[in-house]
Amino acid sequence: MAAAQSPGRGLRRFDEHAAKATKLVDEFCGLETGMAPSNALAALKRAAPYMGVPLRVVSVIDLLFAWTKQQDWQGGQIPVVWPSNDLLAQKLGVTVRQVQKLLNQAQAFGLISFRDSPNGHRGGRRGADGFITWGYGIVLAPIGTRLQEFAARAATGAAEDAALTVLRKRLAAARRNIRALAQTAFDADLHDLKAGDDLALALMATDQMRCVRDAGLLTACVEQIEERARRLAEAVSAKIAVPNMVSDQEDCSCWDGPEDIHSTTTNQLQSAKADTSSGLADKSSENGDALPSQPQTAVDDDLEKHGVDPEFMMSIAPELCSGLLHRDGSWGEVVATAERLAGQSGISNHAFKEACRIMGQRGAAASVIATIQKYRRGEVQRPGAYLRGMSSKADKGELNLGRTLHGLKDTSRAVAMRGMSDGTDATPIGSLMSRLVSRGAGLR
Repeated sequence: MAAAQSPGRGLRRFDEHAAKATKLVDEFCGLETGMAPSNALAALKRAAPYMGVPLRVVSVIDLLFAWTKQQDWQGGQIPVVWPSNDLLAQKLGVTVRQVQKLLNQAQAFGLISFRDSPNGHRGGRRGADGFITWGYGIVLAPIGTRLQEFAARAATGAAEDAALTVLRKRLAAARRNIRALAQTAFDADLHDLKAGDDLALALMATDQMRCVRDAGLLTACVEQIEERARRLAEAVSAKIAVPNMVSDQEDCSCWDGPEDIHSTTTNQLQSAKADTSSGLADKSSENGDALPSQPQTAVDDDLEKHGVDPEFMMSIAPELCSGLLHRDGSWGEVVATAERLAGQSGISNHAFKEACRIMGQRGAAASVIATIQKYRRGEVQRPGAYLRGMSSKADKGELNLGRTLHGLKDTSRAVAMRGMSDGTDATPIGSLMSRLVSRGAGLR
């Protein structure tokens, strides 16, 4: 007798997945009373993400349920459908070969089984009562058999999602905390703390843990990042607390006038029409251009040499100094405006005080306005660090603030001229307001 070399060639292969699916079909006893096929499908959809079932496989199962009826899921019946692969491919928008692969995947996940006819074709017939009299094709009974398993897996997965969401929020909060602390360290030139390393680790951990569903691994990562945030906070606090310690009798503003009040610019928000916290607006209106007494600095001499006055500062940054149009336009108002802008732009109070101590109040105010103007143009990345660099140069006698301010004025003029040449309106709103106020004053 001749032995067949390929006895099952061209037929459906019976493997461990097929054996498991057949066993699930044999265990099917019908759905519970009052439960519709749609409930079984919904249970599968809820559990699929936690069981690793691809969405494309779920889409195939969803389509197959369109050919089932309520009576197919009763006890003693077997829910079987017989659409052709060509019809499934047309409705799914894929090729026949892709349909075959998706059906094999569904069987591997234990969701369907196959009942083949003697000739290998799918087909069936329903009686007058709607029940299937005979049918060959795709059997959906395994879904009904595993209904309780799907419900339990969906509940467990939802609980895991809730726990993972809490952990990811904690990780995000720790990352934001480290970012804020790192910015403080950069602005204060605290490079010895190596805050950049902590920030890089926090960003990397956030990226690596984005799709992790291992609660133990994620918990360990979150605790490590939170611990690093706590240590960095303690280190930064210890560094910046020393220069900011003052007694109750000392003035916390950047000048040492006996009548100055404590500055609240960085502690209390003010409206656009409110007076600044240092009281400079009131002093300038009463005493003209007078500022609290302070020795003349080299930067002050440089400003006078280059003819830098409050009106000159308004021409450099009209948007920033627009509030001076409705006041007396004195240096006191410029200093008060610069102090307010520094707090709004992330420049620490300590950096502004140091600038006042080294460059004088006028030099510090002009430096702050120049720094913020460059920051708005994208030329400066960290205003606080840039201002500290200017203070360091001024302390060494290397700062040429007057030439810098004239350069900014030339740049503003060039931008305006370029806008006129190409037909666009490049005039800043602050300049327009200045012209309108000046025109109104001339009409009086």
